[in-house]
Amino acid sequence: MKKESRREVGIPSGNADGGLDDDPTDFDVEPQSEPATTGTSPNRVSARDRPWTKSPFWLLQFIILALYLARVAATVAFHLDTTSLALQLSTFAIFLVPVVYASLNYGLDGALVTSGWITLLALPRFISEVHSRNFVTAWAELVQVVLLDALAILVGQRVSAERDARRLAESAQEAHLRSEALYRDLFESNQAPILLVDPNGNVTEANASAQRAFGGLIKRQHDLETPPQSGDPVRLVDMIGPDAARLVLARLLTRPHPEVNGDEGLPAEAELVEPVSFEIDGQPTLFRPTATTLGHSDDGARMQVIFEDVTTETRRHDLMEAYAARVVLGQEEERRHIAQELHDGPVQALIHLCRQIDTVEARANPANDRGSQLSELRVIVEDTVKELRSIAKGLRPSVLDDLGLVASIGQTLSEAADRRHFETTFGVTGQERRLPSPVELALFRIAQEAISNIERHAVARRVAVGLNFEQGGLRLLVRDDGVGFELPKRPEGGNSESLGIPGMTERANLIGSRLVIHTDPGAGTTVDVWVPATILASN
Repeated sequence: MKKESRREVGIPSGNADGGLDDDPTDFDVEPQSEPATTGTSPNRVSARDRPWTKSPFWLLQFIILALYLARVAATVAFHLDTTSLALQLSTFAIFLVPVVYASLNYGLDGALVTSGWITLLALPRFISEVHSRNFVTAWAELVQVVLLDALAILVGQRVSAERDARRLAESAQEAHLRSEALYRDLFESNQAPILLVDPNGNVTEANASAQRAFGGLIKRQHDLETPPQSGDPVRLVDMIGPDAARLVLARLLTRPHPEVNGDEGLPAEAELVEPVSFEIDGQPTLFRPTATTLGHSDDGARMQVIFEDVTTETRRHDLMEAYAARVVLGQEEERRHIAQELHDGPVQALIHLCRQIDTVEARANPANDRGSQLSELRVIVEDTVKELRSIAKGLRPSVLDDLGLVASIGQTLSEAADRRHFETTFGVTGQERRLPSPVELALFRIAQEAISNIERHAVARRVAVGLNFEQGGLRLLVRDDGVGFELPKRPEGGNSESLGIPGMTERANLIGSRLVIHTDPGAGTTVDVWVPATILASN
């Protein structure tokens, strides 16, 4: 089953949206002067940090060699017995401290080099004892070297792992500080006023543009002489009013966190907050607040509210709307004038001509054909009069001014049914009443255009029109069971296939109403117009 197409057209309303870190109030770090090295992993040691690039490491290796030579010299000078227990365990006792020192100070790389150096130095003694068939001493030497190597690997690996973890944490912290500084700079340098709001609706932070724009309305927390808890918090509702604050805070309370559902995206037109007026340097300025939910902090989710200056846009829109209203009113006045001129001029002249034809016909000789010719001529004139009256009625139906919206729509529907022979239903609910003239005229033109489209395009068998006088406003519905159509993606374009949608939309906008069209190929069409009671009262 195809999904029904739907387009809602409302009153046009007049985001450099930059996200901030989870807690921008903690930004106290200046940007780093040197950029981070790219293309290298933070847990890798650079070549200059290798132990063999440092002179103390080579000094340690020289000390190990000196200890080895000292033991050899002592053994030769004092004719020590190499099979004695003390001399057999001397390798582990002499080189334990250098191995542990190298592992702790130089990590795995230093431990491997040091243990390898000790293994190399112990190799001649091991070979000598094997040749002398002192296998116990040889095995003792081998076991000591293996223990030293294993100890060097274990300790060195642990130290290297801790160093890598510390280096990674330091790198992440450095990147985080740079990121905080960057976003703090973006926050402060943004030309649009920005506020940060907590879940209670209190303003916790404002950028420099907000300070300049709103002045005494807000104070930065770090500028307060007393702790923030002891002062009265600045509430968002006090700045932008209850209606705007309700729409803004609704996003904070109902929208999921961006990390869960991805990018929130821009708000739909129906979710846009009406511009809020502020006095800036003595000039009225209109700002439209847009809200973005930030990450969760210790106190819960927070919101970034950006105020977009829409003063010029709103004024331009108001001028365009006023101009469009004047154009429509001018068109209606011209239609009324043309209809009156047709009625007072050509129609009256043709009626007078009919009377003259009747006079001539009465004097004509019945024996000739002039009487029949005059009768045919009178029929033509009468048809012309009917057509001119129909044109005049379409331009400005007098029943709209005399009897109101209900009667004029009912007459238009009845005449269309007579021409196209479809079944009609016209229902009125609620307390019928006269409406302001601009509202009646706009709704009549919308209904007239919708019924005209049904006649020309819908191939409908049944047409239903409803007027619902509700307590909250007025609803006009025009529904048919015709072929339907696919809504154009841009109905405001001058497309001949748009079936009058731009005209109906513009008339709905001019009286502050909302027009919705439901249609789909093969499923008929419904035109739904809703006029709130506040609009009816204001008009």
